[in-house]
Parts: sequence; C-alpha cells; structure tokens
Amino acid sequence: MSGADVFSMTPEKVHEAVEVLFGIEAEIDTLTGGLRTETDSAATTFAAANCAIGDALTTASDFWCVQRVLGFTGLVGNLGEYLAVCAEQAVEIDDFTAHDFATLADLDRYPGRAAENASARPDW
Repeated sequence: MSGADVFSMTPEKVHEAVEVLFGIEAEIDTLTGGLRTETDSAATTFAAANCAIGDALTTASDFWCVQRVLGFTGLVGNLGEYLAVCAEQAVEIDDFTAHDFATLADLDRYPGRAAENASARPDW
C-alpha cells in the first residue's frame, strides 16, 4: 500500500491509546462510586425525614450509576480490549483505515468525522 510506511499508527501507539481508554474507564468508575455513596447518604437522610425526594434521589442515582455510567464504561472497556487485540494482530493501522471510514461510514451517524484522520497526501 502506497505511503503506509509514512502514515501509520504503530501497534505501540494503539496500546498507548488503549491505556488511556482503560484509565478513563477506571476514573469514571471511581468518580461514580463516590457519587453513588454521597447520593445514597443524602437519599437516606431525606427518606428518614419522610421526604419524597429521598426515593427520587435513589431512583436517579440508580439510573445514572447503573444504566448510564456502567453502559458507557462497558463500551469504553470493550473498545480498549478490541483495540489491544487488533494492535497485536494487525501489521499496522494506517491512513487506509481513515480513507475506508470516510468512504464507508454513515456520516449521519458520525457527523463531523468525514476523513477526520485521513492523510494529507495529494492523491486523495
């Protein structure tokens, strides 16, 4: 493939990106744990005082911490694992992928990503 040796993302760079993704996943889990603890404490206090907001806080906390955050961190973690495997199995990840993405991706689904990482080579 022409230019692949010039425009490439080496497997090591992919692994570095995976480390960042796993760091984001861990940080969000840590922050969410603290948020849930504080929210549960406040919800218990309100519920003990017979305030309806106690139940509402519990419901909101459960939704946010379980459905939203765990869903997001699950996606981030799965993506990191997938990329780590790809980095080991692929010879290289280069601008060919960016070109294919720009050609094949549904730009309504991924707005603003058209050729985002494509090469500046004049033959594009």
